[in-house]
Amino acid sequence: MSLISDADELFDNNIEVTLESRDIRSRSAPEGSMSMIGTIFLIVNTTLGAGLLNFPLAFDKSGGIASAIIIQLVLLIFITAALVTLANCADITKTTSMQETVAGLCGPKILFLCGICITIYSFGCCLTLIIIIGDQFERVLATYYGMDFCHHWFLSRTFITSITCTVFILPLSFFKRLDALSYTSSIGCTTIIYVVWLIIYESVSATDYPKPTQSWPNNISQALEIVPIICFAYQSHMTAIPTYACMKNRNVYSFTWCAIVSMCICLLCYTVVGIFGYRTFGIGHVPSDILQGYTDKTVTLAIAIIAVAVKNFTTYPIILFCGRNSLLDIINSNLNHNVTVRIAVTFLWFILTLIISIIVPDISPVINFLGTLSAAFIFIFPGICLLQSTLIKDPSLYLNKNRFLIITAIVMTAIGAFVTGFVFVQTFDSFYKESSAKRSLITEVWHELGTSLCT
Repeated sequence: MSLISDADELFDNNIEVTLESRDIRSRSAPEGSMSMIGTIFLIVNTTLGAGLLNFPLAFDKSGGIASAIIIQLVLLIFITAALVTLANCADITKTTSMQETVAGLCGPKILFLCGICITIYSFGCCLTLIIIIGDQFERVLATYYGMDFCHHWFLSRTFITSITCTVFILPLSFFKRLDALSYTSSIGCTTIIYVVWLIIYESVSATDYPKPTQSWPNNISQALEIVPIICFAYQSHMTAIPTYACMKNRNVYSFTWCAIVSMCICLLCYTVVGIFGYRTFGIGHVPSDILQGYTDKTVTLAIAIIAVAVKNFTTYPIILFCGRNSLLDIINSNLNHNVTVRIAVTFLWFILTLIISIIVPDISPVINFLGTLSAAFIFIFPGICLLQSTLIKDPSLYLNKNRFLIITAIVMTAIGAFVTGFVFVQTFDSFYKESSAKRSLITEVWHELGTSLCT
């Protein structure tokens, strides 16, 4: 027993010495105020997004319900493990963001690379969220007012999107920590519950439900079509460390339970929507956005469409928070403590995303390429962190547990590299395919973003 204790103490000292030698400015986060329930709300709200409405198409294109669920379950093990890994590494390095944690374990040079990836991805996500908000309001106006709604300035996409985003998003975007956003995240989670309920209701109330579906794909490559979509849908790893830093009574054990519960909730929502949506429209007839497939003009459907916009109102500030912090860390980490700079960057970020989303609504090609970064945040960066932290703690791999962790880290990184390469090649190839039949699943999911309904 004494020998083991001495060994653990030696390893812990080794970690401290090694991290100090890397000359990384780590800082401990002040005690947070967020409960475990608030943490779960924040993780679920960040994870459950527009990808929820695309899952029925993903089930269809990947060849079947059974294979899609199995692949989702397998990947979810690594996805959840990555969240816990990031929290544990944040404890080791005493940092509060992904870029700081990665730099604390791998050296200051990687801070720039990781920060750039987070900034670019966050900016692209914010653009997408605003475009989706505009799409939802256009759908409601086209249904209840008419297809010429945009000829009135006060009903135009530009005016409605600008006003609603300024009123509901901008005030939530200035917070220095994520604690306060846990309350708005509870609203976002509630709207998602309503959308899931509506999809179930619309499906079972259809006269010809269920339509013919598949359980298993024709080949393995078809089954793997869903892997990139799963990565996009479950991407909440950028926010994992800032969320962990805001927890009250912060410890990895509590965060692990929060991560498990959150991922189970997301799995349930994604799977239910995927199954019911797929069985409602049948093989080859599933729309890229499941709500677009319902043609009735009921108030319940209109509320669901607006609920998607409300959900994006609550998600945008979380993504902006990560992007802003990574941008400031690249320039100078001290700027994150400067209130004036933080407010100025927030205003500039919001105005740029709003203007670009209005002027250039069709950014699906850019989104597709940015999607290659999802696997990096879910698998590659956590895998590298796990590898480095294990080697620092036990360079000789004396313990069997650490040998297992090394293998896990290698597998996670390999999966990330495969998915990143797969999505990049698939997306790049889709640029040269003109017919929709040849369009990749990733491209098909996003190609209708920003398409105006006004005539």
